[in-house]
Amino acid sequence: MLVFKTFFKVMKQYKVSLILYTSITIFMIYGLARMYNSNPEGNEVVQKQYTLVIVDNDNSEVSKEFVNYMGTKHTLKEGEFSEDQIKDMLYYQNISEYIVIPEGFGDEFIKLTENAASENNTENGSDENLAEVLLEATYDDAMPRGIFINRQINQYLNSVKNYMADGVSLKDASSKTADGLDSTKFVKMQKQEIVSSAIIENSFQFLPFGILTIIFSGTLPVIILFNEKEKKNRTIVSSYKMTSRNLQLILGTTTLAVGVTTILLAVISITNDTSYIFTKAWWLAIANAYFYTISTTMLLSMITSLPLGIESKGTANTSSFVTVIIGLSFAFLGGTFVDIDILGDKVASVARFIPNYWYSLASNKIWFEDASFSDVMGCFGLELLFGMVCLSVGLVFTKFFREKTA
Repeated sequence: MLVFKTFFKVMKQYKVSLILYTSITIFMIYGLARMYNSNPEGNEVVQKQYTLVIVDNDNSEVSKEFVNYMGTKHTLKEGEFSEDQIKDMLYYQNISEYIVIPEGFGDEFIKLTENAASENNTENGSDENLAEVLLEATYDDAMPRGIFINRQINQYLNSVKNYMADGVSLKDASSKTADGLDSTKFVKMQKQEIVSSAIIENSFQFLPFGILTIIFSGTLPVIILFNEKEKKNRTIVSSYKMTSRNLQLILGTTTLAVGVTTILLAVISITNDTSYIFTKAWWLAIANAYFYTISTTMLLSMITSLPLGIESKGTANTSSFVTVIIGLSFAFLGGTFVDIDILGDKVASVARFIPNYWYSLASNKIWFEDASFSDVMGCFGLELLFGMVCLSVGLVFTKFFREKTA
């Protein structure tokens, strides 16, 4: 077991990568659990507020009521600004709209109110675009926020106009309008029902990416060093069999992988609903994770046996590159980051050749379909089959290059 012991001694040199990826994975698992377990007040409606600049050149009672109302709905920015400054603030979205209330705004509004009263327009509910008729508004018409604000202005001015046409005073009309346009009093957000099994399934779904990246980042640099040409040639010419050496490297990798998976499973179990611990679904999910771990370990043994031109120089960069490429590819293709139900047919046909797909399929059956062991046994078997194929390919290449060197 000389190689097995040496494996862990060498791995201490790369413990930073191992700790880093493990910490990131634990943080993500904890974040996923907190994101769904937090129970915010989901029935509170908050209206979006923007920053406006309103210049009141009229200073009438109507204009003051209007400015006061807009101040309750949005944030009013005070100050005198040049035309260029206004354009810059609109461009950089420091403000959403620049509104100028011209002189005579109040008088013109009273005339419109009197006309509405005499023509009895309040009965048919006719509304005018008073924002364009009475105000000078500058905004980015490519942004929907300007249209939204102008709609609010029109709603307010038309409502006040209709109330006043019915004989209501300006103060009361403004108050009733503000009360009627307050959507938070009669609109509530529908509470989203969160299924506890979906929460813990989401954490288990992320697990393959964490397992693969931790194992690869922690053990790949070590195996690359063992496969350095000079060290490998010394082993070949010695009485120590290459097959025995590789099996001990696989055993060392498996030991580390099982330890990492156990830690991650403990974190998932603790940070989520603990009532699921030791249930049938929990045991099946644990088995699913360990089958995937074994498969990933065998995949690593194949990669390090192939003639990929991986040398010990620049080991850290090489291992990081391989880890990211394989980790992200498997995660996106196999349903770790994107649910397998929305994968295209062609993508799904390719994904069936990687263990992440069968892990995700088994996870969905376990948590959403109340699957038994017989229901997911096929997925477990295909995960293990993938690993056995990788192991066989790795051993064949090891034997081939050993005989070629001899």
